Amino acid sequence: MKLLLRHVGKYKAASILSPVFKLLEACFELTVPLIVAAMIDQGINKGDMGYVKSHIFILVLFAVVGFISAITAQYFAAYSACGISSGIRKSMHDKLQTLSISDFEKIGSSTTITLLTSDVNQIQTGINLFLRLLLRSPFIVIGACIMAATVKPSIALIFAGCTAILAVVIALNMKFSIVSHKESREGLDSLVKKTSNGIAGARVIRGFNKTGNDYSKFEAKSRVLNSSQIKAADFASWLNPVTYAVVNLAICLLIYRGAIHFNAGTLTDGQVVALYNYMSQILIELVKLANLIVSVSRAYACLKRAESLMEIKSTANSGTVVLDPSAPLSVTLKNVSFTYQGNQEESVKDFSIDIRPGETVGIIGSTGCGKSTVAALMSGIYNCTDGEVLIGGINIKDIALSSLSTSVGISLQKTRLFKGTLKDNITLGRESLSDEAVNEACSDSCSDDVINSKKEGLAYMISDGGAGLSGGQRQRIGIARALAGKPGVIILDDSTSALDWGTEKRLLGNISNLSNKPTVILISQKVRTCMNCDRIILMDDGRIEAVAPHEELLKISENYRYMNSLQMQGGAV
Repeated sequence: MKLLLRHVGKYKAASILSPVFKLLEACFELTVPLIVAAMIDQGINKGDMGYVKSHIFILVLFAVVGFISAITAQYFAAYSACGISSGIRKSMHDKLQTLSISDFEKIGSSTTITLLTSDVNQIQTGINLFLRLLLRSPFIVIGACIMAATVKPSIALIFAGCTAILAVVIALNMKFSIVSHKESREGLDSLVKKTSNGIAGARVIRGFNKTGNDYSKFEAKSRVLNSSQIKAADFASWLNPVTYAVVNLAICLLIYRGAIHFNAGTLTDGQVVALYNYMSQILIELVKLANLIVSVSRAYACLKRAESLMEIKSTANSGTVVLDPSAPLSVTLKNVSFTYQGNQEESVKDFSIDIRPGETVGIIGSTGCGKSTVAALMSGIYNCTDGEVLIGGINIKDIALSSLSTSVGISLQKTRLFKGTLKDNITLGRESLSDEAVNEACSDSCSDDVINSKKEGLAYMISDGGAGLSGGQRQRIGIARALAGKPGVIILDDSTSALDWGTEKRLLGNISNLSNKPTVILISQKVRTCMNCDRIILMDDGRIEAVAPHEELLKISENYRYMNSLQMQGGAV
């Protein structure tokens, strides 16, 4: 409940006023049966129409005031629920921004999506109902028992017994339903994950005619979710019938006992009507309370899931050292090893290299040898399992994330583009970047021809994922994104794989002539891309096999010679 209470403060007044107005409405409702009883006994039975009219006016007045109170209470409840749930959503979003990629992978994107959408909506609904009904319903139930006791104390025992039985029923239902609702939310996470994977891989699934297989997996996940939701619904389904059964039996007993007292002359017509009205009020409010318990149980389960996210201890860097963003920096890896989450085998093993400021270094090797993992470690995307990574002689864990992101620019093989303008996708919200810097980055990355081909230029709107742009165009936009801030270290992680040799050659020439002379790390499977680097790191199975310039590597490494001859003879680019 700490997460909830943290956001109540700003809406404390509204959270108090909502139940207060609901209780005011409840007070009017509890008074109405007594007014009706008096109107029957003192007005109708005695033929005093003036008394009847005056009490009708009072009932109308109570109805108007009660309606205004109910609307006001609903407004404050909705205002508080929306505000508090919005604050919870923002807190979770902010928490996610502080987590490392490894932490995020533990949680999973499907759980994150469910938490930020469906779970927060359930919490909002629960808060709204809680503020409106949690005090009102018990107040009317207990108040009706008390008011019934003022009418006929002996019959009030029926009210007390009915309330006690239903209190036990509701408590047991809440105990078991919270667990079942938590299981159903976890099942929804699994289904969302399967759906997201299916959408992301739609082309591959259809290309290999695996639509039926994907459907079978989706159906299996759906059945699991369906089973958990049915289990959760089972606890809710019998709550209303039991409530109706107990209260209706109590009404039958009330009518039976009331008839006896009426025949004996110890109860009047109006008192019988008042007692029946109070029992009807109890029935209505207990049904409301039963439904409230179902919603609150679901909201509580969602709130516990949100709190579990907030309790995760981030493994992201929390350093404070600020680097000169444009100065060429050294990159040093000392005995670095890394294992991905859930894997047992190391992807990078005892990796050590010292890259001097302003040096251009290539990293080459076969698919799956760990090149991209090394790039992720150098840029701080992942933290090494063993060893240490130094940028400018400073441990990467001691560098402030904001400084690291401006000092190290990285472009990945698969460039992720977002819905927005081309300029937005290059700047990524960096307001400090001038139009001149953006245009220069576009020119250096050879993406100026992409922009010039669009009538709107940098204002050209692209869809999510960059549909409509080729792979090479997307890669050049990604490189422009990395170059725009003139970082001291530039890492190109196979981000020229979709470029033709002429464009790639022009791009590499532009990068070598950058005014701030950054440290450049080129990662590729193509010998031609790295052959002009100062040094080339040849990797194999997560380790460094050899480090030397192109000509020397040809002499000392059989694997490199084979790779070179294979690509050159095959005409690979």
